[in-house]
Amino acid sequence: MSEKVMLVLIGGRSAVPAITGVLQFLNDVDKIKFLLCEGEQYLQYQKNVETVIKQERQDLFYNNENDLKSVDPNNFDQVYLTVEKLCQDVVEIKYVNLTSVPQTMAISVYSYVQKKYKDILVFSVNTDKSQIIPLVFGSQTLPFNKRLTVENYIAMYGFNIFKKNKKYENNNNLEALLEYIVDHIEYSVQILSLIRRIAGEDIRPPKGVKISEKELSKLELSSEKLELFLKKLEEFKIINNLQISSKNINFKLETKENYAFLKGNWLEIFTYYSAKQCKFDSVEMGVELDNYRGEVDVFCVNNANAMICECKTGQKLDSDDLSILNSKAEKLGGNYCIKLFITSECELDEKFVNQAKNNRIVLVSGNQLTDINKILTDEMQNPTYPRR
Repeated sequence: MSEKVMLVLIGGRSAVPAITGVLQFLNDVDKIKFLLCEGEQYLQYQKNVETVIKQERQDLFYNNENDLKSVDPNNFDQVYLTVEKLCQDVVEIKYVNLTSVPQTMAISVYSYVQKKYKDILVFSVNTDKSQIIPLVFGSQTLPFNKRLTVENYIAMYGFNIFKKNKKYENNNNLEALLEYIVDHIEYSVQILSLIRRIAGEDIRPPKGVKISEKELSKLELSSEKLELFLKKLEEFKIINNLQISSKNINFKLETKENYAFLKGNWLEIFTYYSAKQCKFDSVEMGVELDNYRGEVDVFCVNNANAMICECKTGQKLDSDDLSILNSKAEKLGGNYCIKLFITSECELDEKFVNQAKNNRIVLVSGNQLTDINKILTDEMQNPTYPRR
């Protein structure tokens, strides 16, 4: 029985359409051959595609010397003769994806494979609609049967995941608490800010926290709201040994994790849970890349499109926060990667808002958090700043 081969074309501004097409039929083939546009960037794209293929199919046969050729994509004859040589020993090519390569290259390859192979599926990919489009009259589009994961997407840009936060992957125990915080965001942020200030930045739990009458008076908040909020934290075991008197309030922080939750992780977890509810293809939180300092708070991929979210609590927002988010996006697709800056603050400085607009960053303020699911879905499907 002859080997079933897939011919993978790589060109254009991104290799994402190429790998998306590959993944749909990867389990139906025995071997991969690559035809690339000339240039170092396309060789890098090919390496990245190969990395993703190996993530999914370790046993797939590929020989770099015989199964990879580069061409001038605007030279019809050269492309034709090169693909002929590349496929001279191939009895059965099953799939060819023409998406994203220059027109001359695509037509030349199409001319050759249609002439040589009878049972071949030549197609293009519509990543926005998750469709395979057969380039044959009368054929119906095919839905994706395999979606890109965050890990796949990151590999497409030459990185690997060094570490990610898995604690909340299948654990929605805090969802009700997070909804409560968001539903009462205006005084929630006041109380959380006060706890952070009193507990200090560098705490070593277990640690007792005491909120004095003087500190409480600064909140300009009813005692009923404060007590209800703290009892919610105790109910979900974020704080322990809560004691409330007319003079002060005492409680304990038993773990660094719980303090991190109060310090700001709650917003990242809330965004992660919300993104999961949107039913995107893949969602991860706390993603750290190898050979890169810093992390992506929440990383979403849907229909081969990426969206990254930076989550920040506290009032000290400045242009550096936006620059950091921009630098992450530049490494992960540039303007193809949608950027959201999500903050618990309800009032944002006009200068900061304008800086975000100039950087094509969508701001989500505290009073918008109740609509976060709609915002995430809308930005993924029809972004404020279109992908290009």
